[in-house]
Amino acid sequence: MTAELLGGIAVLCTLIKAVAGMTFGRATRLKIPIPVEARAVALPARAHRQRGFTMPELMVALGIAAILTAVAVPPLIAMVAAQRVKTATFDLYSAMSYARSEAIKRNAVVTITPRNGAFTNGYDLTTGGSTLRSQLGNPEVIINSPPGAVLAFDGYGRLTTPARYQLELSSGQTGVTPKRCLVIGTSGRPTIRVDTNNDGNCING
Repeated sequence: MTAELLGGIAVLCTLIKAVAGMTFGRATRLKIPIPVEARAVALPARAHRQRGFTMPELMVALGIAAILTAVAVPPLIAMVAAQRVKTATFDLYSAMSYARSEAIKRNAVVTITPRNGAFTNGYDLTTGGSTLRSQLGNPEVIINSPPGAVLAFDGYGRLTTPARYQLELSSGQTGVTPKRCLVIGTSGRPTIRVDTNNDGNCING
């Protein structure tokens, strides 16, 4: 996506240079009529000559810019959406690693609790009634979690629930952005998986 955007900008710059070259090589310019009163005190014609774009050249340049903008905007939106999902994934990964480390250090259960029942709204890391860390959510990133499952680590760094825990992160703006998943196995270590083939399953890539 970035390569397409840079290519579009390069083409735009080349076309603008070409239009500018044609402009300065032509003799026909926009002419502004001089009022009769000003003609008597007007300077010689050579002093009033100014180089600029003709109206057809301006229209061509604006048309080219509009076309290139229309081509470049969708990849740019997808790139921004993908970066938001990536950032939210790494924030969650950091929170899980920190919670597991604190659980082992304190020999206590550390829980990652979503706000208002959804990780999209943000989450808090708590233990023994005190909050260790909090993270705000991003409404542009959708985070799906197992219904009814609690995300918590015990004093050994393992999940308090025996089953595997998986969070799925996707963009709320575009479906082109690959889904990212945070998977915690029986050891308690989180791993990041990416749905590169866009089949909805992060495990098989």
